[in-house]
Amino acid sequence: MLVKLRSHVNIIKRLNIIKRLSIVSTSALVSITTIIILATFLISPAAHSETALATEQTPATSDLFDETAEMLDELADDIANGAEEAITVQPLKTKKRKVEVIADEEFYDFMHKYPGLIEKLQTERLASRNPYVLLPHKPNYFMPLTYQKKVHQQEQEYFYNAVSSDNELIESNPSFEKVEFVFQLSVKYIVADNFLGKFSSLAFAYTNKSFWQSYNDSVSAIFRETNHEPEVILGFKALDEWVDHWTLSFNHQSNGQVGSLSRSWNRLILGASKVWPNKILYARAWYRIPEKSKSDPMNPIGDDNDDIQNYLGFGDVFFLQKFGNHSVSTTLRNNLRSDHNRGSIEIDWTYPLPGNVKGFIQYFSGYGESLIDYNQYQERIGIGIKITDWL
Repeated sequence: MLVKLRSHVNIIKRLNIIKRLSIVSTSALVSITTIIILATFLISPAAHSETALATEQTPATSDLFDETAEMLDELADDIANGAEEAITVQPLKTKKRKVEVIADEEFYDFMHKYPGLIEKLQTERLASRNPYVLLPHKPNYFMPLTYQKKVHQQEQEYFYNAVSSDNELIESNPSFEKVEFVFQLSVKYIVADNFLGKFSSLAFAYTNKSFWQSYNDSVSAIFRETNHEPEVILGFKALDEWVDHWTLSFNHQSNGQVGSLSRSWNRLILGASKVWPNKILYARAWYRIPEKSKSDPMNPIGDDNDDIQNYLGFGDVFFLQKFGNHSVSTTLRNNLRSDHNRGSIEIDWTYPLPGNVKGFIQYFSGYGESLIDYNQYQERIGIGIKITDWL
């Protein structure tokens, strides 16, 4: 009897293995297991009376038991063999398709100086013809571990305390942590190209940068700040001796908040880029479109931050240097004032990782890392991965 029970147990183990491989459905497994249990119950003499435990099995009963066990064993073998065949997945068939890219001789000389620039432009033009594809704009990255030297939460405390005084369900005095998850998602769509000469383009872009208190349970892991940046960008070529490529854009940036937490501004931005072997310099100058001053911070109409240029200045300079598979980029801002001089520096070191992603370490020091803290000095260091980079 023990030998037969072990046989049934082995069958059930086989079925459980198959189930873990997701080959047999739950209902099928239950049905087969039920058959085994019922067969054992009906055939075993123990099912008829308590005295049967001490009696000998008749030869007919023993033969029937063996036949049932053998049948169930064969059934398990068939299912196992079917599972092995199902696990073997054939690769998808492919077909060749003619793809046209920009010929190498169409590119200007400066475009050959930076590795990957031509491939980027060829890929972008090809992808822009595909309605199912959005192109990367700025780098797309995730920094799951960042540390900021100081958390500025005076504005949040003021806002939440004012709201919580009227609603007891809203927690006052939120306590933010210095460790945050920071990520950026940035895409663009090329609407038209080559209408103002070769490599001219008109594109719509959107960038989202979020500061997430993901490890802070005391505030329900809220998004402390999210900056939204839609823009319309015109790219063209002019003044070849000094500048390799120009951009002119209308840029809106806001944090989507209300009341005293609201931050936003609109700019016209002129950008100029110059390319050398393994180096790219991109400088921007902007004009802020003026808004009416607010009479009340809680009023949704008017300027949320009329002194933002005192901290973020009137432009920035970006420099990218490539060292083999590594690269270092630096972004500088300054308000160019002798009194109350303020600015910022951001340094990224990017290094290769297996696959299509890159690792990077980022350091920021200064004003304007986020809109909510535009007028507060911030220092942060973080490590993460880049899904897409500048190049």
